[in-house]
Amino acid sequence: MASSQIKKIGKSNVNAQHQNSNVWEVMKPFVHFGIKATGVIAGTLISIIKHIPKPGGPNKQDNKNKIIKI
Repeated sequence: MASSQIKKIGKSNVNAQHQNSNVWEVMKPFVHFGIKATGVIAGTLISIIKHIPKPGGPNKQDNKNKIIKI
């Protein structure tokens, strides 16, 4: 009685089939999420890089020292 309840490691049922045999149907939501998440991260990085001031750009301190006579 006890020996019939013991499973041996490495022994599998040869006739067992996976319930979801179509891999694409299972992975489709994860792939779509990954693509959308990558797009959001890429857009964020691009906007951060655009807002970094360039080292050779115009200095804003020079504009404050100008005197305008009317």
